[in-house]
Amino acid sequence: MKSPALPIGVILLASAPLAAAATDPTQGPPVAVSGIEDRLLFSADGDWLTGGSGGGGATALWSHTFAPQEAINAGAEYEQVANSHWTNGILSGSFGLGSGTPAATVYFDAHVGAGDLAQRGFHYSVITAGLLEPATEWLTLQLEERRIDVDTTHGNLPKLGLLFRVAKPLLVSVSFADTAGGNLGTRLTTVRADYTSAALNALAGVAHGQAAPAVLNLLGQIVQPAPTLNEVFAGLGTSIGRSAWQVVADYTDLSGFKRTTVTLSCTLPLD
Repeated sequence: MKSPALPIGVILLASAPLAAAATDPTQGPPVAVSGIEDRLLFSADGDWLTGGSGGGGATALWSHTFAPQEAINAGAEYEQVANSHWTNGILSGSFGLGSGTPAATVYFDAHVGAGDLAQRGFHYSVITAGLLEPATEWLTLQLEERRIDVDTTHGNLPKLGLLFRVAKPLLVSVSFADTAGGNLGTRLTTVRADYTSAALNALAGVAHGQAAPAVLNLLGQIVQPAPTLNEVFAGLGTSIGRSAWQVVADYTDLSGFKRTTVTLSCTLPLD
């Protein structure tokens, strides 16, 4: 029997940057890092999908911090789900603007590569650029543009966000992303909270909206046009010796097509 082709909507949903949903629960906004340092970042994830299918992947990055708010990261990721797999090169970074405290920050992130879907190849490109502009000591405005070109799915996904520093260790963010051109068909509202202390880091959030246009899922069932996306994610992180560890669980329901992802990441200093 011929293997069912994995739809592009599911590729986007299962990929590490979660491009269709425009959320990545394993990553928060760029933050200031004291001192100059080099680090290695490793992560591994497992996926469980509707119908018993699944997959997983891994990422390896080198990171160099030049100064507070200024860093660059480079590496690669590999993902496999059902009968599809792809490999991307990764380049990302953040840079401070001006001498204010806090200062504005620009950031970028690029995942570019290719893979195979059943018996044919496809190209993968998700490029993001954004600005974090502090309005007050407790409020920061986020403006972001994301360009998605994955196989036959393409378009722009601008996002507007507000980040509230509720208390010194607690950051709450609210964002809205909406498709501008192309056939992404994505409109998403996300609420997230990040807690950071010397001993423990935690994050949690929810997202709701619409995702990719109508596609066939892995079981050959029709996903209705403009399917509804609901997402819940939570994670914990801590330091063990000189290394930092984080585990994040993410559950997504796209009009009845469910995906659960667990990601474990480790950061190791090189100095």
